[in-house]
Amino acid sequence: MSALTRGLHALLAPLVLVAVLVAGLGGGWAPVAAVGLLDFVPGAPPFPPGGPEGLQDQRGAVTLEGKYKLAKVNVLGVPTITVASPIDESSSEVLGASIRARVIEGNLRALYDPNQICSFSERVSEWILDRVLSLNAAVCSAGQRYGLSRSGDPIQLVVLREDNGPYEIAARLPGRETPFPLLTVTRADAEINGSQTMALAQMWRERLEKRVNHARQVYSPPQMARRARLILVIELLLFGVLAGAVRLWHRLRQRTTRLEREQRRWRTTRSRRVAIRLYAEQTITIIALLLIFSIVVLMLGIGVMVLPGLVSLGIELLLQPLFAIVKFLLVTLLTFLLRSLTTFLLSQWAIDIGVSEQELERRQQRFRSLERVTHRLIDVGGLALVAIWVVLDIPGVRSASTSLILAGGALLGALALVFQAFLRDFFAGLVMLVEDRYVIGDWIEVNGIAGEVVDVGLFSTQIRCLDQRMNIIDNSQILQMRNYTKFRSGSLVTFVISHRQKNLEVVFETLSDTIKLFVADPIWGERLIDEPILRGVKRVTALGVQMQVLLITKVGEHWVTEREFQRRALQALHQRGVWMADGLELKAPVTDVLQPSDG
Repeated sequence: MSALTRGLHALLAPLVLVAVLVAGLGGGWAPVAAVGLLDFVPGAPPFPPGGPEGLQDQRGAVTLEGKYKLAKVNVLGVPTITVASPIDESSSEVLGASIRARVIEGNLRALYDPNQICSFSERVSEWILDRVLSLNAAVCSAGQRYGLSRSGDPIQLVVLREDNGPYEIAARLPGRETPFPLLTVTRADAEINGSQTMALAQMWRERLEKRVNHARQVYSPPQMARRARLILVIELLLFGVLAGAVRLWHRLRQRTTRLEREQRRWRTTRSRRVAIRLYAEQTITIIALLLIFSIVVLMLGIGVMVLPGLVSLGIELLLQPLFAIVKFLLVTLLTFLLRSLTTFLLSQWAIDIGVSEQELERRQQRFRSLERVTHRLIDVGGLALVAIWVVLDIPGVRSASTSLILAGGALLGALALVFQAFLRDFFAGLVMLVEDRYVIGDWIEVNGIAGEVVDVGLFSTQIRCLDQRMNIIDNSQILQMRNYTKFRSGSLVTFVISHRQKNLEVVFETLSDTIKLFVADPIWGERLIDEPILRGVKRVTALGVQMQVLLITKVGEHWVTEREFQRRALQALHQRGVWMADGLELKAPVTDVLQPSDG
């Protein structure tokens, strides 16, 4: 465990160092003009679309503790204090914890980023209109609005109280006669923090003063420029590493292709060594590809940190590759356990001695199909679980609004409508497996195609014909099917006897003797389930008299058994002098063929 801990520390140390460098940039501060480049940097609006009521759904910051609701107040995206409100908010005088937290954040943000009142488009529109009309409204710009200046000069927070009213925390700003109110310390805040109201107000004042002054320092133009330069240098270094990783991946792909050609060329003992090298190269190639993905995410996370207040988001993005690898390993272990469990259960089901011998053979035949399909379902489910787990852990996805979820549901419905053919194939394949219509190894006939089932997929079935052609049929297209090898196999052997053969009793005796000898044979008799049935005369045609023998064999043994029985029967018929149909009857007059014998 200590080695694992050291490894995690070694992996996370560079990420934490980058975050500390970006978050802790210090330096001087200087006053800025009324309008600057930073005025056009998009900032977070004070309230999301839909008003304060949507704050709880989007932020997810409200929790329940006893009889209070709690919400955190962030400065530069880092939680600073926790405010509380009673659970019963029926009174109009009680403000919810989530709304209080957002209002306090807006007041604090006004001290270090006065741009937050306007959106990006509103700032651009105001700047253009002021230039056209020669005005200086400075509503959206970072000028002396509300007596606030966007400089890096430190400010002082004080605790105020009027008469016996609640304690308030306000900011004393240069050029403003009255303090700028920030928040009110309530009795609920004091109770949930386990402190007196005055003591809690003093503690919050010291904490907020340090955080706000640090934020003002970070937002100062020199610091922003220094921050941008540092991020640019780090991004260039990472881009160089990314280019090297891509070049390494490309070289590995070339070597893998060359090893694949060598493996196809060599079919001796050397091919094993080539196969081992090929597996190693493929593993290293996958690792290089994962490295490229991790570097891209790392560049994205560090690039996000160029904006103040997004350091926590950047750190979360930096940790996403590590979290994704851990999730993949966990799901891989889970799928391995599920595959092992299903294999064990199916094997126990296949060797159950409580069923008949015929059913037991069928279960052993179905084992391969069920095992392959269940393993594929588990693999697909594991991939879907990893994908959903990783996507839901992406910052911003978990806090998606209800409308976005509904839009995603509508999109899934549209996709299901578009890919309904695939869904039909999938469910048709499951139904066929559950109903045991066919399994791998069965000889079936579908849509005029006869062959052996070599694979039962989630969406299609692969059938190999006698001429080795592979036919792939969608599961939903299998409407009518013949299965020649379910539980048992059979074959109707037809012999066409010439009309010149007057005595058919000889044919009956010959075939009966052949059947007895065939059943008594230790090799071919084991292939039979029942004794062959001499069905007698089936039909009389112009070519001759058709006589049939029904062979009932074990699964898949009917072809070879039929050929051997035909060979023996024809040999015996020829030895007994039986006339077989050869087409000469069609050349002779019909009266001559049907003329009865004198003797």
